[in-house]
Amino acid sequence: MRLNVSDIPGGGLQTELDLPVEIDSAASDVAHVRINAFRFGKKLLIEGSLKMSLSLKCSRCLKEYSFPLNLAFRDEYNPVEEFENEDEQELTAGELDTGFYSNDEIDIPELIKEQVLLNTPMKPLCISGCRGICPGCGKHLNEGPCECKAKEIDPRLAPLNKLKESMEDRETS
Repeated sequence: MRLNVSDIPGGGLQTELDLPVEIDSAASDVAHVRINAFRFGKKLLIEGSLKMSLSLKCSRCLKEYSFPLNLAFRDEYNPVEEFENEDEQELTAGELDTGFYSNDEIDIPELIKEQVLLNTPMKPLCISGCRGICPGCGKHLNEGPCECKAKEIDPRLAPLNKLKESMEDRETS
């Protein structure tokens, strides 16, 4: 869905819709979106909210879980044509938060996808204390302890273990 900027009336435009949001090529989820768009000359203000449930994989145990997302957003847009003829211009702090549109259109699905990506955790966890999987046997450690023997020492760290033992011997003598 594309929003034509010149079609937005003086009092603003309100719309409510369900949009599919594709985060990666494997799955897409549906977001319930409410949008209020206001036009001030060529500038555009879009306020809205979205609700959805994302299907994510835990970064520790690889278990798939549902992540509820309920957020509000507010974005400002300027036409990109205003800046095409300028060579270089230093951006102010306020301009860093401003988006741009071209051909008198805003791509609403792309705006929603951006908001979802900005609010999705970088390292998703199924629960805050997820213990992950055992590197030795692969058992899901949230379901209970594994039957692996004592952890083997990485051969690269063996000299440090010898140093630790010699320091402990010195302390006891």
